[in-house]
Amino acid sequence: MKIYQTKLETMDRENLKGLQLKKLQRMIDYCLSHSSFYRMKLRAAGIDSGRCIERLEEIRGIPYTTKDELREQYPTGMLAVPMNQVARIHASSGTTGKPTVGYYTQRDLDIWADAAARVLTQNGLQSSDIMQVSVGYGLFTGAIGFHQGAERIGCTVIPASTGNTEKQIVMLHDLGVTVLMATPSYAAHLAERIVSTGKRHEFKLKRILFGAERCSAATRRMIENTLQVETADNYGMTEFFGPGVAGECAEKNGMHITEDIFYPEIIEPESGKALSDGAVGELVLTSLEREAMPLLRYRTRDLTSIDHTPCRCGRTTARIQAPKERTDDMFVLKGINVFPSQIETAMSRVRGLSPHYRITINRDEAFQDSALLEVELSESNAPMEERNRIQAEFERWLREIVIVRLGVTLCEPGTLERFAGKSRRVFDHRYGQE
Repeated sequence: MKIYQTKLETMDRENLKGLQLKKLQRMIDYCLSHSSFYRMKLRAAGIDSGRCIERLEEIRGIPYTTKDELREQYPTGMLAVPMNQVARIHASSGTTGKPTVGYYTQRDLDIWADAAARVLTQNGLQSSDIMQVSVGYGLFTGAIGFHQGAERIGCTVIPASTGNTEKQIVMLHDLGVTVLMATPSYAAHLAERIVSTGKRHEFKLKRILFGAERCSAATRRMIENTLQVETADNYGMTEFFGPGVAGECAEKNGMHITEDIFYPEIIEPESGKALSDGAVGELVLTSLEREAMPLLRYRTRDLTSIDHTPCRCGRTTARIQAPKERTDDMFVLKGINVFPSQIETAMSRVRGLSPHYRITINRDEAFQDSALLEVELSESNAPMEERNRIQAEFERWLREIVIVRLGVTLCEPGTLERFAGKSRRVFDHRYGQE
């Protein structure tokens, strides 16, 4: 099994911890001298030198950095170099507020390319592969991050971007694409369209790499079974380069973190208490290698768990489980916290449902909230008896997992909107927003 940077990825954990500590101390000194934002923050915490941190555990004395602080510092408050040293700028969509801007020096871009190449190699990518990147190019980091990582490995890359599904299918078929990079929702849509061509056996596709959104177990199984391909999950965010933070290996037992670049912690979201391996909490990341926009103890709001034991693939870097939800993905209905992942879990328990769904939340004139959950059937024109069975079984699982009552409507296959980029599942009309 190929490993992209063997020395770093198989390093003895004690040596890795020593490397992380050295890099953390250096990063603190860098922030004190280059970042007005962190200079004030660190000195307020009594930290005036990297030597103040003598053990990795003492990182907990550094204050957290939050999404709100990044918004307050928009657009250049987090920048730690002069603008003439910035080689590239990326940004998040900003759908929940001001966009998160990511700045990169040329050194940052080189480190990012290696991190992405490492993760793609973990995913099973080889220099002989032809990879079609079917996520959006532009300010979004996902496409260019995977693109540059694949080129560093030596792959042939097709920058297909999003949309124009018919052309996507033609390129997948005619150019002999072996690896597709897409959001899980768009990969599911492409899988349906490939099968509809009646030529599935002619496609050379053998692997699909996910990114940009959470992938439910049901969606993953559907794609793998429909196309007879392997899949791999990845994790990244604009705040930390983009793709390259973590990715699955062949063991499919969590995503290896690029630990010499990103130091991970798991905390209890409310109290901030550090959690041990296996406990689900919020992922906190610290950039150990970043010039333009360093981040110390950034609260990602992603809920996951961590495992520091060596993996059977030979890598010794820690693994996180694919985040099941974000602390800000949750919506509240009648006083009950509801996560989309809970609905996906209920869907996965019922035979006859596809992974496509939509939630619409409304509030009436009496300020009473209600939610309609539309779910596609996996087979068209199902007999009424079968539809009744599916609906009753699904509603039973919803009551057990979600608790709060949701109205359920079963839809015919292909009737709900498909998304080329990040999927939109929840439409909340209570506050004039989606």
